[in-house]
Amino acid sequence: MNNKALLVGINAYPNPSNNLRGCINDILDMEYFITSKNKIYQKENIRTLTDSKATKKGILTALNWLILGASAGDQILFHYSGHGAQLPSRSPSLEKDGLDEIICPYDFRGENAAATAISDKEFASIFAKIPKGVHFVWISDSCHSEDLSRKHEIVDANDGNSNYELKDTRFRRFNHHYEKKQAQTVAPVASLGAAATPLHGALLSGCASHQLSADAYINNRFNGAFTHYLIKNLSLYGQDASMQEIVKYVNIDLMENDYDQNPQSEGLLTTQKFFQ
Repeated sequence: MNNKALLVGINAYPNPSNNLRGCINDILDMEYFITSKNKIYQKENIRTLTDSKATKKGILTALNWLILGASAGDQILFHYSGHGAQLPSRSPSLEKDGLDEIICPYDFRGENAAATAISDKEFASIFAKIPKGVHFVWISDSCHSEDLSRKHEIVDANDGNSNYELKDTRFRRFNHHYEKKQAQTVAPVASLGAAATPLHGALLSGCASHQLSADAYINNRFNGAFTHYLIKNLSLYGQDASMQEIVKYVNIDLMENDYDQNPQSEGLLTTQKFFQ
């Protein structure tokens, strides 16, 4: 088998007001889980991109590496923890809310959003190349992430509130200051129609499309709340439960710990286990 994983975490963006604290811990924890605990993936078949290495070009190049040579029976994993946003869609008939969902690479620029983001349409075009029979799992711990398979935003680190605490929860929602009129005049991204195609894999997203994902302080360290409880429940129940069921357990944990987000699962493989 040719099992491969791409793990992307961005804590430090060029504008410090957009910085996060738990994204790199997320992918370190995921790497430990898939290598040391389950040993499904070998370290030489895992690529990690963090902070300034996680540019749009860097992520797209690594995604091409991830799917290159994949064949039936292989397992591939893409985990992204970081920011994102929504942009007015150039093809609103394909988007129920009229918006495209994007992730925000390190070099994302709001004034040139369509060219520097990676959109749901671009992801659909890339992942459509994955052969049938490949066990593909995509994790996105980011705001508005439910609709990526057919989204990402951030709250200022300190919005002027003098009561701001280091351990306060932030959200993975990018502060982008650009006019909607500008966003509507940019060139459309490739493969607009691809977003209507069901994902031949499983997307496990940190929240519903209208919600924010928490970048939180849990057990004396920073993590995405979704990633933290996802790994917890995969460790406890992943040998027996489907990904759909795991996400239900994660929702219970988040609700019991007062996080206002509801992780989702979608795609054709969500009724299967995380590991095959």
